[in-house]
Amino acid sequence: MSNATFIRGRSAELRMGRVSEEFGCYSITKVVESRRAVLATDVTAKILFDSWQYLRTDNRIKLFAFCVMPDHFHFAICLMPGINLSKLMRDMSKFTSRELNKLVQTNGRFWQEGFHDHRCRNENELHELCSYIEHNPVRKQLVTDSVLWPYSSAFAANKHMFDREWCPSSASETPPTYSAKESTP
Repeated sequence: MSNATFIRGRSAELRMGRVSEEFGCYSITKVVESRRAVLATDVTAKILFDSWQYLRTDNRIKLFAFCVMPDHFHFAICLMPGINLSKLMRDMSKFTSRELNKLVQTNGRFWQEGFHDHRCRNENELHELCSYIEHNPVRKQLVTDSVLWPYSSAFAANKHMFDREWCPSSASETPPTYSAKESTP
């Protein structure tokens, strides 16, 4: 069995049992095909940021944290009512793939098949995942402090791009608000 076959087979397993819950909070990871390091630039990150902003404006998601790394991205989101996680990721991947391929002058598949998702069990886990996402560049030794990575929600200029003041602690129609604890390096 080739490695490509194994990966393809594994991505199918990741989709088995995937459930989309209204007001469900998820941590998502999406990886560039062949792990090409093409994402962590101002122009490529802007395509992802603009895509997420569109999803926020269209009331499909609430965005809690994000980090664009050279060959993948992470984000923590809350699905709004009537939104299917797989369809959301498929639509976003199609749009960003088209735009990113134009930008880096390539054709064909931009993203690896599928994505990894983790359903947050409670608000504390959501806080931990947001911190984990924002500290990814520090763990990879790209910066010494998460607030220095310009392609992350930890970066001060990006604070307008996420919805941490809004968090569903239950699947109610009017989720309570909270103040997100600041992440520390």
